[in-house]
Amino acid sequence: MGDTGKNYRKGDPLRGAAILMLSLEKQGLSDQAARGLMQGTFADLGVKEAEVRKYLKKNRAELERTLVAQSGE
Repeated sequence: MGDTGKNYRKGDPLRGAAILMLSLEKQGLSDQAARGLMQGTFADLGVKEAEVRKYLKKNRAELERTLVAQSGE
């Protein structure tokens, strides 16, 4: 049986963190609420915020398309 929760790993954790960051940005979640959620997630995934921001900046267009496809819009 596979791990769940913070021990679960599938795919690229940096990509997952960037999608989370972009999703929270698009939802307009308050900075304070988003920061708390993101920091915990980054720690669980073993990524740094600076790495996630750099990945998001480089791959924003593709990640935005992914979010649209997942939402069914």
